[in-house]
Amino acid sequence: MECDIWVLLGYALTGCELPIDSPAGPEELLAALEGAGWPAQRVRDQAYSLWEQEQPWPYPLPPDRIHQVNAAQWYAILGQVRTLLGLDVVHLPPSHRTTLTADERRLLADLPPHHGLVG
Repeated sequence: MECDIWVLLGYALTGCELPIDSPAGPEELLAALEGAGWPAQRVRDQAYSLWEQEQPWPYPLPPDRIHQVNAAQWYAILGQVRTLLGLDVVHLPPSHRTTLTADERRLLADLPPHHGLVG
């Protein structure tokens, strides 16, 4: 099965399989996405929305498609696109959670067997 890495990248960025002609590079991919109704700001908004919901972005590829891409090429292009979108470094507000879960409290209370022994 022939794979168009650009269509898969478009899916990873938007969650939609869009008809994208094979662009020459990351900048052209973003232009093609804009032409398909996904301007850069919409992609950024989608990414931040998913991150705030603790959902993955870029969208993971469907299991039947992931084996169709060269991992090194995929991550190189995806990294370039994220940089162009200004999403290579993520700035999220700090968590407002202030209480520990029971498991976190148990781990904090757990002491190694040698703790407190004086030689």
